Amino acid sequence: MPRGMLLITTAALMVSACASEAKRHEDEYTIMRRSNATSAELCEKAKTIAGIYEREENARGFERWDQVAYVHCLDVELGII
Repeated sequence: MPRGMLLITTAALMVSACASEAKRHEDEYTIMRRSNATSAELCEKAKTIAGIYEREENARGFERWDQVAYVHCLDVELGII
């Protein structure tokens, strides 16, 4: 395999691995939400997902999950559990 093709393949696999990590955590969040998790638990999971997107430098994903985390964490601060 030519060197350039190897680099492209490796980069694609790395992106795929990152996406699958975020997707796995998003799936866990969905299960938690359907299982009546507390706002504190959902706050922490959403922060984790936002952190993954931040590390990936995915601004759109980060913004979305940072907002989700904000809402759940605000519920905790206000005592809405």
